[in-house]
Amino acid sequence: MGKWFGQASEIEELRAENRQLKEQVANLEARLRAAYADAGVTALARSASPAFEAAAPTPVPATPSPASVSLPELNAVEIQMIAEGRMIYAVKNYKDRTGVDLKTAKAAIDAARRASANR
Repeated sequence: MGKWFGQASEIEELRAENRQLKEQVANLEARLRAAYADAGVTALARSASPAFEAAAPTPVPATPSPASVSLPELNAVEIQMIAEGRMIYAVKNYKDRTGVDLKTAKAAIDAARRASANR
């Protein structure tokens, strides 16, 4: 019975290390998506490994500020969602596609909504 408890603690240590590694991978993937989006490479801005989407990415320090988000970063789907008034879905789609934080994604969608209203 003592050996089983020793193995259980080792298993928990491995699980904790696995969670930490998944968080690091998710963080790197989010930073890579943001870099692709900043470079205008939209085809590569989406994550290639959906297995790590469930891991909560840690905040990315290189995230652009909401004021620096430009309208050309929006794709056709997001523009259509804005036109239909589906703001929450547009924010979610933009956030998932670019890897930016929620505040930045909302600022981008709000800016696009205001710009389309002024046209």
